[in-house]
Amino acid sequence: MDLFVATMPAAYERLYGAKEAAEHAAIVARRGAKLVHAELWQSPKGALLCVVAEDRPGLLALVTDALLAQGVAIESARAFCREVGKERVEAVDFLGLRAPGGAEDVAAQLEGDVLEAFERSLSELIAEDMTPRTSNPPSAPATLLQPTRVYFERQSLADGCYLLVVDAPDSDGLLHAVSSALHEKGMRIMACEIRTVEGRALDRFEIEPSAPRSLKDVELCDIQLAVRDALPSRR
Repeated sequence: MDLFVATMPAAYERLYGAKEAAEHAAIVARRGAKLVHAELWQSPKGALLCVVAEDRPGLLALVTDALLAQGVAIESARAFCREVGKERVEAVDFLGLRAPGGAEDVAAQLEGDVLEAFERSLSELIAEDMTPRTSNPPSAPATLLQPTRVYFERQSLADGCYLLVVDAPDSDGLLHAVSSALHEKGMRIMACEIRTVEGRALDRFEIEPSAPRSLKDVELCDIQLAVRDALPSRR
Protein backbone atom coordinates (compact mmCIF):
# COMPACT_ATOMS: atom_id res chain seq x y z
CA MET A 1 0.00 0.00 0.00
CA ASP A 2 2.85 2.43 0.84
CA LEU A 3 4.36 1.75 -2.59
CA PHE A 4 1.01 2.53 -4.22
CA VAL A 5 0.70 5.86 -2.38
CA ALA A 6 4.29 6.74 -3.32
CA THR A 7 3.42 6.44 -7.02
CA MET A 8 0.42 8.76 -6.73
CA PRO A 9 0.55 12.58 -6.99
CA ALA A 10 0.73 14.63 -3.79
CA ALA A 11 -2.95 15.59 -4.14
CA TYR A 12 -3.97 11.96 -3.55
CA GLU A 13 -2.37 11.68 -0.13
CA ARG A 14 -4.07 14.91 0.95
CA LEU A 15 -7.49 13.43 0.12
CA TYR A 16 -7.36 9.79 1.29
CA GLY A 17 -6.31 7.92 4.42
CA ALA A 18 -4.55 4.59 4.86
CA LYS A 19 -7.72 2.45 4.77
CA GLU A 20 -8.96 4.05 1.56
CA ALA A 21 -5.52 3.81 -0.04
CA ALA A 22 -5.38 0.08 0.75
CA GLU A 23 -8.76 -0.43 -0.93
CA HIS A 24 -7.67 1.59 -3.95
CA ALA A 25 -4.38 -0.32 -4.23
CA ALA A 26 -6.33 -3.60 -4.31
CA ILE A 27 -8.59 -2.33 -7.10
CA VAL A 28 -5.60 -1.15 -9.14
CA ALA A 29 -3.84 -4.49 -8.65
CA ARG A 30 -6.86 -6.32 -10.05
CA ARG A 31 -6.32 -4.60 -13.39
CA GLY A 32 -3.46 -7.00 -14.07
CA ALA A 33 -2.60 -7.02 -17.77
CA LYS A 34 -6.02 -5.75 -18.90
CA LEU A 35 -6.23 -2.61 -20.99
CA VAL A 36 -8.99 -1.30 -18.72
CA HIS A 37 -10.29 -2.31 -15.31
CA ALA A 38 -13.44 -0.84 -13.73
CA GLU A 39 -15.22 -1.67 -10.51
CA LEU A 40 -17.33 0.03 -7.86
CA TRP A 41 -15.68 1.44 -4.74
CA GLN A 42 -17.81 2.17 -1.68
CA SER A 43 -16.66 5.59 -0.52
CA PRO A 44 -17.92 7.14 2.75
CA LYS A 45 -20.37 9.17 0.62
CA GLY A 46 -21.61 6.31 -1.56
CA ALA A 47 -20.62 4.15 -4.51
CA LEU A 48 -18.09 5.52 -6.99
CA LEU A 49 -16.86 3.97 -10.22
CA CYS A 50 -13.10 3.39 -10.17
CA VAL A 51 -11.54 3.21 -13.65
CA VAL A 52 -7.92 2.09 -14.07
CA ALA A 53 -6.14 2.24 -17.42
CA GLU A 54 -2.86 3.15 -19.05
CA ASP A 55 -2.86 6.92 -19.33
CA ARG A 56 -3.11 8.38 -22.81
CA PRO A 57 -4.00 11.79 -24.31
CA GLY A 58 -7.73 12.39 -24.09
CA LEU A 59 -8.44 9.42 -21.79
CA LEU A 60 -11.01 11.31 -19.72
CA ALA A 61 -12.89 12.19 -22.91
CA LEU A 62 -12.97 8.51 -23.91
CA VAL A 63 -14.23 7.52 -20.44
CA THR A 64 -17.02 10.07 -20.87
CA ASP A 65 -17.94 8.63 -24.28
CA ALA A 66 -17.96 5.03 -23.00
CA LEU A 67 -20.20 5.96 -20.07
CA LEU A 68 -22.64 7.86 -22.28
CA ALA A 69 -22.92 4.70 -24.40
CA GLN A 70 -24.33 3.05 -21.26
CA GLY A 71 -26.74 5.94 -20.61
CA VAL A 72 -24.63 7.38 -17.80
CA ALA A 73 -22.85 10.73 -17.32
CA ILE A 74 -20.19 11.96 -14.88
CA GLU A 75 -21.53 13.98 -11.94
CA SER A 76 -18.24 14.34 -10.06
CA ALA A 77 -14.72 13.00 -10.46
CA ARG A 78 -11.28 12.78 -8.98
CA ALA A 79 -8.69 11.64 -11.51
CA PHE A 80 -5.04 10.87 -10.83
CA CYS A 81 -2.01 9.80 -12.85
CA ARG A 82 0.60 7.61 -11.16
CA GLU A 83 4.11 6.76 -12.29
CA VAL A 84 4.43 2.98 -12.61
CA GLY A 85 7.68 2.68 -14.56
CA LYS A 86 9.96 4.40 -17.00
CA GLU A 87 7.70 6.46 -19.28
CA ARG A 88 4.67 4.50 -18.02
CA VAL A 89 1.79 6.35 -16.41
CA GLU A 90 -1.41 4.76 -15.14
CA ALA A 91 -4.66 6.69 -14.72
CA VAL A 92 -6.80 6.01 -11.62
CA ASP A 93 -10.16 7.77 -11.74
CA PHE A 94 -12.99 7.87 -9.17
CA LEU A 95 -16.31 8.86 -10.73
CA GLY A 96 -19.68 9.81 -9.31
CA LEU A 97 -22.33 9.13 -11.95
CA ARG A 98 -25.81 10.28 -12.93
CA ALA A 99 -28.30 9.83 -15.73
CA PRO A 100 -27.77 12.49 -18.44
CA GLY A 101 -30.04 15.47 -17.80
CA GLY A 102 -30.78 14.38 -14.22
CA ALA A 103 -29.20 14.41 -10.77
CA GLU A 104 -29.85 10.77 -9.88
CA ASP A 105 -26.84 8.86 -8.54
CA VAL A 106 -26.59 5.74 -10.70
CA ALA A 107 -23.14 4.40 -9.75
CA ALA A 108 -24.62 1.57 -7.67
CA GLN A 109 -26.65 0.42 -10.68
CA LEU A 110 -23.56 0.13 -12.88
CA GLU A 111 -22.65 -3.49 -12.25
CA GLY A 112 -22.67 -6.91 -13.87
CA ASP A 113 -23.29 -6.86 -17.61
CA VAL A 114 -23.47 -3.05 -17.70
CA LEU A 115 -20.06 -2.70 -16.06
CA GLU A 116 -18.58 -5.27 -18.44
CA ALA A 117 -20.10 -3.42 -21.41
CA PHE A 118 -18.50 -0.18 -20.21
CA GLU A 119 -15.10 -1.86 -19.86
CA ARG A 120 -15.42 -3.36 -23.33
CA SER A 121 -16.54 -0.07 -24.88
CA LEU A 122 -13.69 1.90 -23.29
CA SER A 123 -11.15 -0.76 -24.29
CA GLU A 124 -12.34 -0.56 -27.90
CA LEU A 125 -12.14 3.24 -27.92
CA ILE A 126 -8.57 3.15 -26.61
CA ALA A 127 -7.49 0.37 -28.96
CA GLU A 128 -8.84 2.23 -31.98
CA ASP A 129 -6.51 5.17 -31.24
CA MET A 130 -9.35 7.52 -32.13
CA THR A 131 -8.73 10.63 -34.20
CA PRO A 132 -10.10 13.93 -32.85
CA ARG A 133 -13.86 14.26 -33.22
CA THR A 134 -15.16 16.86 -35.67
CA SER A 135 -18.75 16.98 -34.48
CA ASN A 136 -19.77 19.84 -32.23
CA PRO A 137 -20.97 19.15 -28.66
CA PRO A 138 -24.68 19.74 -28.02
CA SER A 139 -25.58 23.40 -27.72
CA ALA A 140 -26.22 24.60 -24.20
CA PRO A 141 -29.79 25.60 -23.34
CA ALA A 142 -30.33 29.33 -23.05
CA THR A 143 -30.93 28.93 -19.30
CA LEU A 144 -27.28 27.85 -18.90
CA LEU A 145 -25.81 30.93 -20.57
CA GLN A 146 -24.27 32.36 -17.41
CA PRO A 147 -20.82 33.88 -16.83
CA THR A 148 -17.97 31.44 -17.44
CA ARG A 149 -14.56 31.66 -15.76
CA VAL A 150 -11.42 29.75 -16.75
CA TYR A 151 -8.23 30.74 -14.95
CA PHE A 152 -4.95 29.50 -13.47
CA GLU A 153 -4.21 29.67 -9.75
CA ARG A 154 -1.19 31.91 -9.53
CA GLN A 155 0.46 29.76 -6.85
CA SER A 156 2.38 27.18 -8.88
CA LEU A 157 1.99 23.61 -7.57
CA ALA A 158 5.54 22.72 -8.63
CA ASP A 159 7.95 23.49 -11.44
CA GLY A 160 6.09 22.79 -14.68
CA CYS A 161 2.80 21.87 -12.94
CA TYR A 162 -0.20 24.23 -13.00
CA LEU A 163 -3.70 24.36 -11.50
CA LEU A 164 -6.45 25.27 -13.97
CA VAL A 165 -9.88 26.19 -12.59
CA VAL A 166 -13.07 25.98 -14.68
CA ASP A 167 -16.23 27.62 -13.31
CA ALA A 168 -18.97 27.27 -15.94
CA PRO A 169 -22.56 26.13 -16.55
CA ASP A 170 -22.59 22.34 -16.38
CA SER A 171 -23.32 20.18 -19.43
CA ASP A 172 -22.74 16.59 -20.52
CA GLY A 173 -20.07 17.72 -23.01
CA LEU A 174 -18.01 19.87 -20.65
CA LEU A 175 -15.42 17.35 -19.48
CA HIS A 176 -14.89 16.12 -23.03
CA ALA A 177 -14.38 19.70 -24.23
CA VAL A 178 -11.86 20.58 -21.50
CA SER A 179 -9.76 17.43 -21.88
CA SER A 180 -9.74 17.70 -25.68
CA ALA A 181 -8.69 21.37 -25.58
CA LEU A 182 -5.88 20.63 -23.14
CA HIS A 183 -4.68 17.73 -25.32
CA GLU A 184 -4.61 19.98 -28.38
CA LYS A 185 -2.44 22.43 -26.43
CA GLY A 186 0.03 19.68 -25.51
CA MET A 187 -1.03 19.46 -21.86
CA ARG A 188 -1.54 16.36 -19.69
CA ILE A 189 -4.09 16.14 -16.87
CA MET A 190 -2.22 14.71 -13.87
CA ALA A 191 -5.10 15.02 -11.39
CA CYS A 192 -8.48 16.66 -11.29
CA GLU A 193 -11.42 17.29 -8.99
CA ILE A 194 -14.82 17.75 -10.64
CA ARG A 195 -17.88 19.04 -8.80
CA THR A 196 -21.33 20.22 -9.86
CA VAL A 197 -23.13 22.69 -7.59
CA GLU A 198 -26.60 23.99 -8.49
CA GLY A 199 -26.08 23.44 -12.20
CA ARG A 200 -22.54 24.84 -12.33
CA ALA A 201 -19.32 22.92 -12.89
CA LEU A 202 -16.60 23.86 -10.40
CA ASP A 203 -13.62 21.86 -11.71
CA ARG A 204 -9.92 21.94 -10.89
CA PHE A 205 -7.26 20.36 -13.12
CA GLU A 206 -3.61 19.79 -12.22
CA ILE A 207 -1.88 19.90 -15.61
CA GLU A 208 1.63 19.85 -17.01
CA PRO A 209 3.17 20.02 -20.51
CA SER A 210 3.68 16.68 -22.30
CA ALA A 211 7.38 17.59 -22.48
CA PRO A 212 8.38 18.84 -18.98
CA ARG A 213 9.16 22.56 -18.96
CA SER A 214 7.98 25.83 -17.46
CA LEU A 215 5.35 27.75 -19.40
CA LYS A 216 5.47 31.47 -20.12
CA ASP A 217 2.55 33.69 -19.20
CA VAL A 218 1.54 34.04 -22.85
CA GLU A 219 1.34 30.24 -23.18
CA LEU A 220 -0.82 29.98 -20.07
CA CYS A 221 -3.10 32.64 -21.52
CA ASP A 222 -3.40 30.69 -24.79
CA ILE A 223 -4.37 27.53 -22.89
CA GLN A 224 -6.90 29.43 -20.79
CA LEU A 225 -8.55 30.93 -23.87
CA ALA A 226 -8.57 27.59 -25.74
CA VAL A 227 -10.35 25.85 -22.86
CA ARG A 228 -12.83 28.69 -22.42
CA ASP A 229 -13.68 28.79 -26.13
CA ALA A 230 -14.14 24.98 -26.24
CA LEU A 231 -16.78 24.94 -23.49
CA PRO A 232 -20.34 24.08 -24.61
CA SER A 233 -21.66 27.21 -22.84
CA ARG A 234 -19.51 29.38 -25.15
CA ARG A 235 -20.99 27.96 -28.37
